[in-house]
Amino acid sequence: MLLSLLLLAPAVRAGAIVPRQATAPFDCGQVRVDSPNTTYSGFLAADLDTERRYVVTRTTSQKRLLTRFENNTLFTLNSNGKNPTFGATFGFYWDTPPGKPNFAASAQNYAYFNSVAAGKLGDKPANIAASINEAGTNPSTGGKRDHESESAIFYLDPASGEITSKWVNTDGSFVPAFFVINTQRRINISGNLTKYFQDWEGSPAKVFCSKPT
Repeated sequence: MLLSLLLLAPAVRAGAIVPRQATAPFDCGQVRVDSPNTTYSGFLAADLDTERRYVVTRTTSQKRLLTRFENNTLFTLNSNGKNPTFGATFGFYWDTPPGKPNFAASAQNYAYFNSVAAGKLGDKPANIAASINEAGTNPSTGGKRDHESESAIFYLDPASGEITSKWVNTDGSFVPAFFVINTQRRINISGNLTKYFQDWEGSPAKVFCSKPT
């Protein structure tokens, strides 16, 4: 028993063990986003913004995103994005080896949610299809953003409907990632909320499956 615990502990510290979750496909419906600052709360909008990222809407007139959870992935059912999943594209490299899209608990790393090609659990960051690459940093000039993306990074508690996330680093380790909403109502994930909010404005958030009413 002691040997088993000793073998288990390093794996837990490394983030190699993933949380329990729904194992069967789950009709997620609309995706509700709750924030301590309720002005940021709302639902994911179905249509991407001008830089082809997902945003949180508070209005009932704006179409809400409908999703299905399967294989650690949120498949989008009514998005105007070309790709099938609600996925994340790495934004900035802070305190990591050059060119490595890694999340670090000591850094303000974050990734943007956009329309991303489907992958599988454990996939490392890769330059796969993502709508943010089509838009680039400046859509008017056609600039390209070629940072790496992931999609199979979600975990669903079937009892509460809460969705959590873990980014996969280039060494295969799973790093807890936390939802944030920026002042443009775009939704991101960060490896360290304290560090994130030292540099960026917005609000932390929790995300839930919520069947349409």
